[in-house]
Amino acid sequence: MIRWKNLTFNISFALNCLLAFLLLLSDKLVVPAWLQVGGRMHPLLLHFPIVIIVLYVMWLLFARSNSHYTEIAEKLLLLSSATAVVTALCGLLLSKEPGYDQDSLQTHKWSGSVTAFLLLFWYWISSEKNTGRWYNISASFILLLIVTVAGDLGADITHGENFIMAPVTPGKQKRAVLFEDAVVYADLVQPVLEDKCISCHNSKKAKGQLIMETPDLLLKGGKNGKLWDTAQADLGLLMKRIHLPEDEKEHMPPSGKPQLSDEEVAILHAWIKSGSDINKKVTDLPPTDTLRVLAYKRLKASAEEKYDFAAADESKIQKLNNTNRVIYPVALNSPALVVNFYNSPYFNSKQLQELDQVKQQIVELNLSKMPVKDEDLKIIAGFQNVRILNLNYSAITGSTLGELKKLPLLKSLSVTGTSVNPKQVAVLQEFPKLRSVFAWNTGVTAASIAGISKQSKIRFETGYNGDTIIMKLTPPVVLNEEKIIDKPVPVELKHYIKGTTIRYTTDGTDPDSTSSPVYANNLQVQKIFQLKARAVKPGWYSSDVTSRYFFTSNYKPDSAVLLKPADEKYKAKGGRTIADLEKSDAGRGSGKWLGFRNNNFEGLLLYQQPVQVTSVTLSMLRDIGGFILPPTDVEVWGGIDKNKMKLLSHVSPIQAKKGDPNDNLPVTCKFAPTEVKFIKIVAKPLAKLPKWHPGKGEKAWIFIDEVLVN
Repeated sequence: MIRWKNLTFNISFALNCLLAFLLLLSDKLVVPAWLQVGGRMHPLLLHFPIVIIVLYVMWLLFARSNSHYTEIAEKLLLLSSATAVVTALCGLLLSKEPGYDQDSLQTHKWSGSVTAFLLLFWYWISSEKNTGRWYNISASFILLLIVTVAGDLGADITHGENFIMAPVTPGKQKRAVLFEDAVVYADLVQPVLEDKCISCHNSKKAKGQLIMETPDLLLKGGKNGKLWDTAQADLGLLMKRIHLPEDEKEHMPPSGKPQLSDEEVAILHAWIKSGSDINKKVTDLPPTDTLRVLAYKRLKASAEEKYDFAAADESKIQKLNNTNRVIYPVALNSPALVVNFYNSPYFNSKQLQELDQVKQQIVELNLSKMPVKDEDLKIIAGFQNVRILNLNYSAITGSTLGELKKLPLLKSLSVTGTSVNPKQVAVLQEFPKLRSVFAWNTGVTAASIAGISKQSKIRFETGYNGDTIIMKLTPPVVLNEEKIIDKPVPVELKHYIKGTTIRYTTDGTDPDSTSSPVYANNLQVQKIFQLKARAVKPGWYSSDVTSRYFFTSNYKPDSAVLLKPADEKYKAKGGRTIADLEKSDAGRGSGKWLGFRNNNFEGLLLYQQPVQVTSVTLSMLRDIGGFILPPTDVEVWGGIDKNKMKLLSHVSPIQAKKGDPNDNLPVTCKFAPTEVKFIKIVAKPLAKLPKWHPGKGEKAWIFIDEVLVN
């Protein structure tokens, strides 16, 4: 045992001498690649000396004095000394890698080294001089304090400032801001960067030479260049890295770190796409702007409003919730409720009346695009606690706006796209708490209510009017809510600027402003096709093209199964997914996609009675940044007997090209009329991503949400 202790002490002494030597010559130290591996062991090894030192302190404090007391204490102290010096040496090697702030690193480096020196020194003193128990306890607390300081400095470099002591020290509170005062960068973008990015991209630990602590440094970028480029389809490096699969090496934030939520990704994407303005206020954005909508959602509770009513009965909320009316709390454990209405064809006044059961708890009511009539405002006036009311593009004329004066707490009213006029809006200045009115695309203009605006506390948003400036039209809106059609229905297109003409195509080409067909309520969905439409008007720039695939299905199977499992992260509802006639949107995080990468997609549709089929269409996703591309091959097999199916069709879909946008695509397989009871579909993912793709050589994904027959 004595021999073991002497050997360990001699090795520890030699390593401490090496550490001192390297510290003195650290400016000239060059670390070869094979030694960098040892340096990167530092985060793993540093836990050992910390734990052993804590055990040493606990032993000194609580162990009873006996024949083994001193022996075990010496062993723990010697072991902590040996592990501390190895950890310090690895840390010194790691410090030579680029991306660390040298001033912060210097303090951490010396505090860690001093810890190793002191541990060895105290072991020698305590073993040679036979120091008493209380001397050892006093020294151990000093060592523990130094270790804590060294660890705190290291954690600052790795996880951000004051990481260890943050729970017990006064922290920097997040800026509480009202929606009306919010700045897009400071109150939306910067908090996302601070929560998910700055721990690795700060002045102390600049991974990739990228620092995100200030707008100037953020705009400067890192060693791989600027973080975004709005000229690129994927908006450049930052969004590309965010959208990589989490298990990819270059995915950001790295695997194991807190990931960005869908809402946070949407904030960064919308801010970059809109020009990444540092100083723009949220209220400078149009009412329908993505950033404004997200800001409203995130900041609406910033006033920390207190509600003096009790929560509604959860069973009542569940009973009232359905596909067309969704009710949820404004925040976790809050009694206040938000009510959103969807699917305008199914809306009626009775649905408002049914909310009487929870009327005390409703603080926000969203009736955008619902056929709300003037008389319905009398019902809404009974919801005494409503603060925010959205009546955009509803059927109100404004004749009963005065009814809403009965809402004593109403702060925000939206009537964009309705028939309200300036005289009717004038009554709003009598509302005690009202502060914001959104009246774009109405008869209300800034000039018509100039007098009201000057005298009132209300901020009226009436849109932009520039008679001498040529403006660009917004794209037309597709009103059809059905995503899968089982019988012929008319295509409904609309533009909210009067005098606008909508031109369209159904063959996948972009419509032009002169020769493409003019939409006139005469277009029907009878088969799967891609609608593209743009708005044109004399004196305006033509709009961007809006695109929408219409899917049709005439033979819904009686059941469906997957013959090979989907990936665990993207398994939706299993086999039911491909036959439930529920389309997903073009986002891979919707929870409605089946994802396949290591397996082929193999699905089986079953019919109780034979049906005659002529085509099978796969509804698929293309998302280049997410490694999701069309399959290389699709096979359709069919027959009356499950064990004797024959090949009906084999197609090789057109592969994605660099710059292709994210989209929901159909892959259609046509064949001669065939009677079947079983249909088997096989789709094979691309084995290697093309050279132009940032993940070149990796496997691609295929995403499927529906299989449509005929």
